[in-house]
Amino acid sequence: MYELTMSLKPKSKTPLYEQIYEFIKEEIQNNVIQSGERLPSTRALSKHLVVSRSTVELAYEQLLSEGMMEAIHARIFVARSK
Repeated sequence: MYELTMSLKPKSKTPLYEQIYEFIKEEIQNNVIQSGERLPSTRALSKHLVVSRSTVELAYEQLLSEGMMEAIHARIFVARSK
């Protein structure tokens, strides 16, 4: 499982969920996170980043809707290249 380490800026005008979304999106686009790699659960990532679970869920939902991630049996993975 890929461990996400990012620095969030709580005082930024950019919402926290968007900061998480942008970080993960860039990591996927730059092949730092590989296709098929498992990502942390929303609960684990929210605990790690000290943010609410709904904040992480918003970021994950955006990535899921864009096809960058996929959920399989409640586990989150980077979408496989098509």
